[in-house]
Amino acid sequence: MSTPLTRLKTSADRFAFGPRAMLLVMLLGFFGCLPAVAGAAVVTAEVDRDRVVEGETVTLVFQTDDPQQSLETDLGPLSPAFQVIDQRSETQMSIVNGRQSARVRSLVTLEPLQTGKLTIPSFSFRGGSRTAPIPLTVEPAPTPAPGELPPVFIEVEVDPQEGPYYVHAQLSLKVRIFYKQNMTEAAINPPEPEDASVTLIDELPYQADRNGERYRVLERRYAVFPERSGMLTIPPLQLTGKLIERAADRLWQPSVTGRRIRVESEPLNLDINPRPPEFTGDVWLPARDIQLSQQITDGVSVTVGEPVTRTITVAAVGLEENMLEEPQWPELENARIYPDQPQKFSRDDGQWILGQRDYRYAVVPDAPGELVLPAISLTWWDTVNHRQRVAMLPEHRVTVLPSTLGQQAAPPAGAETGPGVEASQPGAGSDTRLWQGISAALFALWIVTLITLLRRGRPAPGEEAAADPGAGSGRRKLAAIRKACEGNDARAAHASLGRWVRHHGPGAAGGSLMTLARRADAPALREAIRALDAVAYGDDKDGGWNGGALWREFSAWRKAGEPMVGDAKPADAELDLYAAAR
Repeated sequence: MSTPLTRLKTSADRFAFGPRAMLLVMLLGFFGCLPAVAGAAVVTAEVDRDRVVEGETVTLVFQTDDPQQSLETDLGPLSPAFQVIDQRSETQMSIVNGRQSARVRSLVTLEPLQTGKLTIPSFSFRGGSRTAPIPLTVEPAPTPAPGELPPVFIEVEVDPQEGPYYVHAQLSLKVRIFYKQNMTEAAINPPEPEDASVTLIDELPYQADRNGERYRVLERRYAVFPERSGMLTIPPLQLTGKLIERAADRLWQPSVTGRRIRVESEPLNLDINPRPPEFTGDVWLPARDIQLSQQITDGVSVTVGEPVTRTITVAAVGLEENMLEEPQWPELENARIYPDQPQKFSRDDGQWILGQRDYRYAVVPDAPGELVLPAISLTWWDTVNHRQRVAMLPEHRVTVLPSTLGQQAAPPAGAETGPGVEASQPGAGSDTRLWQGISAALFALWIVTLITLLRRGRPAPGEEAAADPGAGSGRRKLAAIRKACEGNDARAAHASLGRWVRHHGPGAAGGSLMTLARRADAPALREAIRALDAVAYGDDKDGGWNGGALWREFSAWRKAGEPMVGDAKPADAELDLYAAAR
């Protein structure tokens, strides 16, 4: 039986332990709430459109209000119905009535790979949050009516259009991209046939009509050199991109949506003939034209030991300079030939490769009389008329006068000479030594003169470039690039920079502006060229392109020695067809 005193003590004990109990309850409540707080971060998912057309992309948006919540998740369940094109994240912070809030979003660009009613699956995130599945309807892409051309297609043409085609002879390949609407993110792979070398020559934008429809056209011209006889197959060229359409109810701004497309050309099969049996030349030279020309030092006469410089130029249409051969000289009597290092270069006329080699020879006569520089011939195969031809240079005759160096006076008449008989003329020994010294000095002077003449035959720095009208205007091309950049003229800058790359760019660029954009060891320059390419074919009326940045990066790259990176085999050629062609 408890007494009042006992009940009072028990109450006091309870009172004494009350604060501890309260603290324990608070701590348990705090830690007990942590899972609830962590689990309170909700992640939602939505798409920007629930109905798209085949080829169009859709944006899947994951969103949460908790900045500590990770939006990383496994996107594997999207395949095989969707392809992930891009993924990016963004955070928006706002303060309302002194209260700060955040919104974190992850945007995933998807391209449906199937038509019909699809479902974007649910995704789980850290903390136990899970999104709901999202239905999506993909309608088939519109098909052209009978006789109607698609909005984008590729034409491939080879010149000459009909054979026979020959091994090592150039083929002109033209690739034309036709498109009605604005297109961006466009890329087309370059021609990559086996057993053939391919070089990009030119790029030309224009407009054309097909079946009464107006198309914009980008034409690329390639030089193809078959390396073996037999069947040469040029694989289909694949073009990918995104068609940009302007919304009917938006007058000033284009719609941000677009339809991704994939088109490809038909494969091209060509039968390459070997060297014809009726060709009798020593070296196989197939070309559209080969011309020989010569230049000979002025003067109709020389003296013995004085060189005559003969320069022979071999110019070909449809052959590169490394495919040309040196003409053969016949044997020369009473003369020596000193060949100089040949000068060589290639350029183009927009369709055909123009190869050229200059051979310089110093011909030194050893005896007086007549020096005959012989006729020179070069046998080649005419790929236009399909027959053998011979390029000729006529002979050239030069009078050789006796040399006055080192001649001694003839002995007087009646003077007896013979074994054991010495000349009795006073001072004969001293005169002989005097003439020998003079002869030695004049011979040394002749050697110096010969070396000077040989060096004079070589081109001074810049003379070789002057022989090439395309390559000799490097300063003018640089000035044109700078003027266009400073004036923010994207089209002029693109054209001027493309010409500079073809004639003066590093060999690793392959004469292609977009190859330079991939392989220049200067990231800022690569981005600047891509930005230029993106607006060069567009309607950049607002002048948003910054040409000064391109010129600064281009100048810095040239001062650094024009460094290049990557392998020599070009990757897919990139192009941007956004807005109208020039």
